[in-house]
Amino acid sequence: MILYTSDLHFGHSSVIRFDHRPFADVDEMDHVMIELWNGRVQSDDTVYIVGDLCYRSSHPAEWYLRQLKCRSKT
Repeated sequence: MILYTSDLHFGHSSVIRFDHRPFADVDEMDHVMIELWNGRVQSDDTVYIVGDLCYRSSHPAEWYLRQLKCRSKT
C-alpha cells in the first residue's frame, strides 16, 4: 500500500495545546502516535511524509523513523 501523511509534529510540546491533542506530555503523544502508526502501517507499505515529521523535538527525525513500520527508508 502507498500512504501519504504530513504534519505529525512528533516531539513538539506546543502542538498538544494548539491542536487540542489529548496527551499529558510529549512522551505520551510520541508513544501513542508510534503505536497507532504501527497498528495501521505494514512493513512493506511505502509511506511518504510530506511535511513536519518532528518539530522542536529532543530526538532527531531518524529516532522516530527507526520506530515506524514501513518499507526501508534507504
